[in-house]
Amino acid sequence: MSKKEDLYCYLRVSSKVQEQEGHSIDNQRFLGQRVSKKLGMNYVEMNEGHYSTTKSTRPKLEELKTGMRLGRVKNIWYLNRSRWSRSQEEDMLIRSHYFLKYKVKVYEEESGSLRRHTTPMEKLMDSMITSVKEFDRDDRREVSVSGKKHLSITLGHTGVFMGGKINFGYSNIDRKWVINKEESKWVKKIFSMYLQGSSLVEIKELLDTNGVSPRRSKVWNIGTLLTMLKNRVYIGEYTWKLKDPHDKEQILEVFNITTPQIISHSMFNRVQKMVNKNQKNKGNNSRKYESLLSDLLVCYCGENITGVVKTTLNKNGYKSYGCRSNENKYKGKKVKPCDNSRRMDMDKTDELVVSEIKNVVGNSSILKDRFKSDVMKNKDKDSQKISDEKKEIEIHIKRIDTQIESIVKSLSSVEVNQIIGEITDKRVIENTKKTLNEELGRLDDTKKGLIQQIDDLDNRKDWIDWIQKYGKDNLKRFNKPTSELLNGFIDEIIVSPSFEKNRDGKNKQVGHKFKVKFSSPIVNDSIEYVDDKKKSKGYTVVNGKKTLDTDELVISKGGRPKKKVN
Repeated sequence: MSKKEDLYCYLRVSSKVQEQEGHSIDNQRFLGQRVSKKLGMNYVEMNEGHYSTTKSTRPKLEELKTGMRLGRVKNIWYLNRSRWSRSQEEDMLIRSHYFLKYKVKVYEEESGSLRRHTTPMEKLMDSMITSVKEFDRDDRREVSVSGKKHLSITLGHTGVFMGGKINFGYSNIDRKWVINKEESKWVKKIFSMYLQGSSLVEIKELLDTNGVSPRRSKVWNIGTLLTMLKNRVYIGEYTWKLKDPHDKEQILEVFNITTPQIISHSMFNRVQKMVNKNQKNKGNNSRKYESLLSDLLVCYCGENITGVVKTTLNKNGYKSYGCRSNENKYKGKKVKPCDNSRRMDMDKTDELVVSEIKNVVGNSSILKDRFKSDVMKNKDKDSQKISDEKKEIEIHIKRIDTQIESIVKSLSSVEVNQIIGEITDKRVIENTKKTLNEELGRLDDTKKGLIQQIDDLDNRKDWIDWIQKYGKDNLKRFNKPTSELLNGFIDEIIVSPSFEKNRDGKNKQVGHKFKVKFSSPIVNDSIEYVDDKKKSKGYTVVNGKKTLDTDELVISKGGRPKKKVN
């Protein structure tokens, strides 16, 4: 009995959404197995997943090419040519340099029909079929994009749904974003739990055990939850991007869609800060060791600075901080040029920075005992006042959103009237668009200002909470500071390299400079009494600055010691 041949079945979808939904891949797998059985061959799966045809390389396709060259792959099946190749030219090259050269049989479609391309007539017909398939794919995409573009221009202000799977928390009703009452409760729960310190694993377990199903899989995963927490759709902002079909990185046009708001701006902003903080040290070994400043240090180039402990140099290990620019670049991330190439001794850095911060705290009038006692006395009143102010601002933002929707609707009407020829005077059209866009810009700036006010109020509330927790004997706490202590009143510490000329006249990095950004204006702040002679009449606090430039941390000059001369 002869050994059954292998049929290599190539499966691929064009997007990650399709891969997560699973239906398309599952369908291709089912059909591939059915064709294998029909042809009497062993089913061998080559699952490419969601690799787009625009990507430079596709691992499974390259694996098949290698197999054909080695004579291992003799039979291939795929559902259709749009899954297989990106263009007629590529298909013809594979046909010529692989199928014909290595005598590979190719089966396609649900029926598993043999692709014929041996004689000149068969080659001509085969090329025509490929051209028709390619045209059909491009034409369907063009129609789809054109329709979405029209919808976003004319109905974007109404919360029109652009297709696909709608985000968890919403329902697609008559092509509109509508809040799903049951799911939206869980959206609020997810944001609230994360803000209260629950891990993504804990949130996942709660959702799975309560039978709450995500959109594109049977159970929740960490990546989905993290994406949800960063998605601005939950504060009413959805962006549809028209991408270049030949270069997915190139954005041709951006359309804004208004969606019903589930999460307040205050909660969303606070969650973003926690997400950024929690993601900062992901993937570096400093988490295994005590690292005081890793949550706060940021390089001037914009990349994170994290702590690293190398235990191979000596018994205690060498602890240092360094910019992750090169590491991120190696991983494929686009990063800005960075000259901050030298690492910082962790202990010396901690000592310098903490000393500078301690001086500011010790001299701060805002942190003097009398002010702290006044804050504590009025803590509950201030907290309630902050909460009331935030509610008023959120209401104001919703009114702004209504005005923005009205402006966008007017712009859409102008676009439609121009298209159908109701308005033919170009000057009228351009002047109307200019006026509406200027008003739209003004409203957008106002909204951004209000969101910043909410952020400032949240910082003030955090400040009051910090005073309550650490206000007593705060200077003594700096004898053994903790990350939690510093994070309470410092937003970030920007690290920049310092240079001097070497003997060749070239810049050489000799140290680091730090810009400490405080959450409150306590640098060189002061108190002014209403009456210097009678201080019981009260005082006003004069705010200082929020930033502090520290002394330079000089890089230790190393090198091997000179050999002793006998």
